[in-house]
Amino acid sequence: MRRINRNTFKLRESPTRRIDIIKEKLSKERKDIYLLSTGQPSIPPPMEMRKYVAEILMEETMKYYGYTQSRGLPIIREAIAEDLMLLGGIELNPDENIVVTAGGQEGMFATLSVIIEGGDQVILTDPSYFGYKPLIDYFGGKITYIETSLKNGFQPNIEDLKEKVNSKTKALIIVSPDNPTGRILEPKIGKAICDLAVEYDFWILIDEAYKTIVYEGKHFWFWKYAPEHVIGINTFSKDPGFPGWRLGYVYANKDLIKAVKLVNEELVYCPPVISQWAASYYLKNRLREKFLPKVLEIYRSRRDTLCYALDRYLPESRYFRSQGSMFMFVDLSSYLCRLNIDSIRFTERLLEKKGVALIPGALFGNSFEGFVRFSFVTESEERIEAAVKYIANFVEELAN
Repeated sequence: MRRINRNTFKLRESPTRRIDIIKEKLSKERKDIYLLSTGQPSIPPPMEMRKYVAEILMEETMKYYGYTQSRGLPIIREAIAEDLMLLGGIELNPDENIVVTAGGQEGMFATLSVIIEGGDQVILTDPSYFGYKPLIDYFGGKITYIETSLKNGFQPNIEDLKEKVNSKTKALIIVSPDNPTGRILEPKIGKAICDLAVEYDFWILIDEAYKTIVYEGKHFWFWKYAPEHVIGINTFSKDPGFPGWRLGYVYANKDLIKAVKLVNEELVYCPPVISQWAASYYLKNRLREKFLPKVLEIYRSRRDTLCYALDRYLPESRYFRSQGSMFMFVDLSSYLCRLNIDSIRFTERLLEKKGVALIPGALFGNSFEGFVRFSFVTESEERIEAAVKYIANFVEELAN
């Protein structure tokens, strides 16, 4: 029997996908699930954009069904360049610096396949989004973690980074606003990272999935300080919010983009065409200006409800109030240690017994076993509070 490439088994199923499977099973049994696990928007994209898509699909043409350039339609690349100038004041050539991808995940896969060779050091913050490690392992990279802590708001420790960066360092991957912590990178730390990237000649992969999902503070634009060392990974899954339509983009210097375009073509041939037209309409008509403030108001209120519920029903919990993204990373170690249960087993049993879905902190790094990740955007304020009550009840039941 011919064997499967062993590297394939370094990849792993996303825990949010596993929860979706359990959710579907429990839904068939008519059991209610409190979904505090997934980073999926709960508010559909603007109606104006949806009406535009409905109208163009009525046209008798293959324009919206056929292949496009593998790097994406000119109209969407131009719209992205204009948008990045508007948001961050960064200037990009849409024909040289941007490639459109089938989502941020595919963009990350294509980018890592281009830059990582066996033995290269890749630096991650601890904690980091659980999707990076399997890809780095798959491409033969060696992961080094740098410290963060709840005490300092999960800001990367620059002194720790200085000690760990070396001649084999190929890339640092960082997210801001962050998944899982909701931290927004402080400008002084961002600038220090840029200085190190230039000195040691490594890539900064900035995952900007949540760059416009900001409640307090401002997004830090690495490109302004080290453009030849920065790769921006972006998605339309969070803003305007069509994760199932699979559209994202990568921006970087022209040589890197040429290479990513080649991999992109082999992976997906071209990005989904209808998603490109939808996103270009959203950006060109600046629909975000009316749409996103309303979305952020709802999400901010849900975040505040989560904080209130944690303070009231789980008073021993500790957390950093999310500044952006869709998540809060909550320390329940006071409870879990007393119950002698780890975060993975706790979240599994919580879902089985109470129908509350969370992601265990152990999946995000080496130092956060007693933590869990809450997503606060999917459920209503009433259901968020009810879910935290269920968690508190479950803790009490386990204690008894």
